[in-house]
Amino acid sequence: MFKYGIILSIKLLYALRTYLKIFKLFICSILFSSSAIAQNYVCGKTQVTIAKVGEYESSRIHITAKNDKRETSLWLHSIDYINGTCVTNKREQFKILINGHCGGSGCSEKTYTIIDARTLMVDLVPVQGKDNLSIAEHILGKKITE
Repeated sequence: MFKYGIILSIKLLYALRTYLKIFKLFICSILFSSSAIAQNYVCGKTQVTIAKVGEYESSRIHITAKNDKRETSLWLHSIDYINGTCVTNKREQFKILINGHCGGSGCSEKTYTIIDARTLMVDLVPVQGKDNLSIAEHILGKKITE
């Protein structure tokens, strides 16, 4: 009887060890997932941070742009994919260009936000599910390359 108890205990220890490895992988994937990591970059003299909050349909994006004089903060909702970059308009002025969209079949992949990197004024905000590429290109005065 004692022999079977030891064998059972060893099997339980191996199972527990396997579950702990799986749990550790799960925790690491949560901590280092792309949705938990902020995108940071500088545009002109402005520090830009784009952080995704949440992982599902109600995901929110928090955008902050900060320079030595001002700070702008925006929240976008129901965003699954986001990419921010620094571009210049036709007058060579720095603009923060952000493309954020949801992943569903009814979602447009060209929904842009534009922030002036000098004044931090918001030039364009997206309308949920509506393509605003042509408006963004009009504001910038040039084509947006993907």
